[in-house]
Amino acid sequence: MELRTLEYFLAVAREGNISNAAKTLHVTQPTLSRQLSSLEKEFGRELYTRGPKGIELTDQGAILHHYAESIVEMARKAESDMMPPERSIGGTVHIGAGESQAMALIAQAMDETRQSYPAVDFAIHSGTTAELKDGLVRGFYDVMLECEMRDHAKMNTMPLPITDTWGAIALRDSAVGRLEGITPSDLEGQSIAASRQALAGTLRDWAGDALDRMHVVATFNLPLNGRYLVRQGMCCMLTYEGLFDTSEGSDLVFVPFVPRFEAHQGLVWRSTMPNRQTQVFLDAMELVCEERR
Repeated sequence: MELRTLEYFLAVAREGNISNAAKTLHVTQPTLSRQLSSLEKEFGRELYTRGPKGIELTDQGAILHHYAESIVEMARKAESDMMPPERSIGGTVHIGAGESQAMALIAQAMDETRQSYPAVDFAIHSGTTAELKDGLVRGFYDVMLECEMRDHAKMNTMPLPITDTWGAIALRDSAVGRLEGITPSDLEGQSIAASRQALAGTLRDWAGDALDRMHVVATFNLPLNGRYLVRQGMCCMLTYEGLFDTSEGSDLVFVPFVPRFEAHQGLVWRSTMPNRQTQVFLDAMELVCEERR
């Protein structure tokens, strides 16, 4: 199985038909069809079908697509990492990140990196801590922004000079929204939405047994879509301050936990020597943190 054949397969899945894929790949349709046929013979499985809406992946094709994306991305990353030293620093820095105001510092470091090294670009991958940690260990990400940062004996870490404040996003005219601060007892009997990760750890630390007396009506990995549940009046959402517009003109309001409950964030990367584009980003990140402290 050649890397080029996987790239052909991904192009067909992306374009939805062989004709368009052949044009983007600058190959003839018969050449592309032969490559796909050889891939199916190699696996002994039908990988796609031709439907009225174009190419549709079979179940086996969807599995291959998942792995092919990772394989091709890792191959390109390896090529970038092994660029001869005499060439200008460039390439992609892959950052896995949870949703946090700490992204403001990362964005500043990204911008400063780009000003010094215009050939460096960035790919940001959002996810939960568990998902991102797995991707970091596997080499899919160069750096990870960890929310609720923990100790890592076999990783490099950089604590960030910023904290996120826990609280509830609620409709401004709701019972929760009219409070100045929220204690665990205030939420007993209330409908809430929260991340699965927080329910299993951080929120339990804050609320204790009172968490069991709250009505969890929805869970999520990342909070972006949760605001629509709040606006619908289904619940309030337990999350960090600053992720949504809660200014005076908004229908949403942020109500902090009482006593104040904060999360400390940080960067994590593998203990092996980072590639050059990641190193210049980390250097910029160090300077940004120094300015902030």
